[in-house]
Amino acid sequence: MDFLLLYILCLVSSILFSWNNSSLFVSGMTSSGAAKFRYSVIFTVLSMFLGLMLEGWKMNPSKLIIFNSFEIPLIAILVVLLICSVLAIPVSISNIAVASLIGSSLALNIQVNQIFLTITVLSWILAPLATMYLSKLIYLLLMKLSRCIRMGELYFYTRLIIYSTSFYGAYTISANNLGFILSMLSGYSISLYPIVYIGILIGASIFSEKISYVIGDRLAILSPLKLSSSLLSSSLLLWILTQVGIPAALTQIMIGGLVGAALSSSTHIINVGLFKKLILSWVASFLLGVVFSYILVIILK
Repeated sequence: MDFLLLYILCLVSSILFSWNNSSLFVSGMTSSGAAKFRYSVIFTVLSMFLGLMLEGWKMNPSKLIIFNSFEIPLIAILVVLLICSVLAIPVSISNIAVASLIGSSLALNIQVNQIFLTITVLSWILAPLATMYLSKLIYLLLMKLSRCIRMGELYFYTRLIIYSTSFYGAYTISANNLGFILSMLSGYSISLYPIVYIGILIGASIFSEKISYVIGDRLAILSPLKLSSSLLSSSLLLWILTQVGIPAALTQIMIGGLVGAALSSSTHIINVGLFKKLILSWVASFLLGVVFSYILVIILK
């Protein structure tokens, strides 16, 4: 691959990934008062970069399908993701990535690994349900623990939990999703890490505010402990899926955690209408990824 094209795709991939995901962690830290915006961005960017460096190599699109070159489906992924990001629609990068690979395989008449695809789709369905119950359990445990802490230490305890869960969440989603899409680049290596870091920083500091508002504020109203519970439960599931190389759907998993945390107390507010719209957006973005990738391959092959 031409080096200029490689650098551009690497930079754009990193920006769009950060645009669509970093705000969830940045807004969680700023809205809870754990850190100011500038420090929240720096903390999130470093967490994501560390996740990619240490565990991003575990993701491999060749487990799903074998191409001579993944550049065309990657371009399709980036275009669909850009459209959704501009419209502030919180979609899953892994959904779009898998959809684009399927569309490309149909256009080229290449066999997809049916077993791996089935496992991936099942993870998208079952992981949010598991996160919902795990989030409720974690929240109840955190509440019991908080009652054993002195009032003067409670503020420090809450901030520590927010920092820990935000780090783990940003770390795991970067290792999984960003690791998956960057592994499609032929010639991708550690020499591109500075480009990746710049892209993540741009996406986190300049864009993304609307997406975090949709997920974090409009879907459910949560306390800092409930938000931390949903982040921790989601991150645990993400980390497990990363270990076996399955591209995880953050938005589905995270929303399952948010709903579970919201339902962990008798008083809760959940925007059911928005929840239904998010489900439709997942289906629509998946179909768009398949169709756009199919057309792009037909035109360019």
